[in-house]
Amino acid sequence: MTHDAEAERARSPAHGQVCYLELPAADRTRAAAFYRAVFGWETGTHYPDFEAPGLIGQWVEGRASARDSGPVIWVAVADMSETLSVATAHGAQVLQPPAPDGPTRTLAMITDTEGNPVGLAAHTLPP
Repeated sequence: MTHDAEAERARSPAHGQVCYLELPAADRTRAAAFYRAVFGWETGTHYPDFEAPGLIGQWVEGRASARDSGPVIWVAVADMSETLSVATAHGAQVLQPPAPDGPTRTLAMITDTEGNPVGLAAHTLPP
């Protein structure tokens, strides 16, 4: 992302919009590789930060992950089965297998390589 594009994004968030995320990571490089492989996030090389659709952030070393408490990030996925396959191949553990949540959504939960819980949400068109 260019500096001008980043500056424009910083001026445009709506009140109450989540705009920055810090994810605990024992190994920022390993975390960056996981999110790049599983979700296609763009990641920095010198200081592992990330850009996800509508969100920027960084991995923070020295902060413990909160697998069983605290907020959970939920990420939209196009194909739940494919995402779970790629995620587990890159070190994720499945905490909750896919289950329907209403007529148009399937939810699952994994841990990333750092032990953080990550919710997965796949949406389908209504019948």
